[in-house]
Amino acid sequence: MLVECTDCAAYVDGELIADYIRKDEDSGITGKYSFLKCPRCSSPFIVLQYDDGPGWSDPSPIYPPLETGVSLAIPNSLRSAYNEARACFRAKAYTATAIMCRKTLEGIADENKITAHNLALALKEMKEKGIIENRLYEWADALRISGNEAAHGVDSKISSQDANDILEFTHALLEYVFTFQEKFEQFKNRRSLSKPVA
Repeated sequence: MLVECTDCAAYVDGELIADYIRKDEDSGITGKYSFLKCPRCSSPFIVLQYDDGPGWSDPSPIYPPLETGVSLAIPNSLRSAYNEARACFRAKAYTATAIMCRKTLEGIADENKITAHNLALALKEMKEKGIIENRLYEWADALRISGNEAAHGVDSKISSQDANDILEFTHALLEYVFTFQEKFEQFKNRRSLSKPVA
């Protein structure tokens, strides 16, 4: 399995030591944790893959931690797009990072059945439908503009700090839309069920 060894500063074919498969009771998603070691320097790795039906998803590193991962509640296609954006950032491909984050935004709109024909209108529709609030809309629109500049401006440069911020805002949007809203609804339901009848 191809993994990034930070000690060797290279991608290596990790040697499998053990696998552990577990089904998450809340989400119903099955994950496979693989313990690997670097064939060059013997550094340890732990990666996580999800059961996508036809097979396991691409491995996401858990240890050593590279960045904050995204929740299992986020659709696999969006996790993949976001993880590709992170891989671009690690490779210092900051323009590609911005473009992949923009692609992730488009995926968020698609997952929410937004019908607008371009991303600017799609974000407005998401705000109007209450999928994102005004502050998140501002973040998303800034990400859209950055992605447009990265994709269409030949002379456009994305700094490492800007690329890092773009990644963090994209992560926040994913978690808000697919994780926090659902958690809050569950919290409200539990609270309403636990209140005594007046």
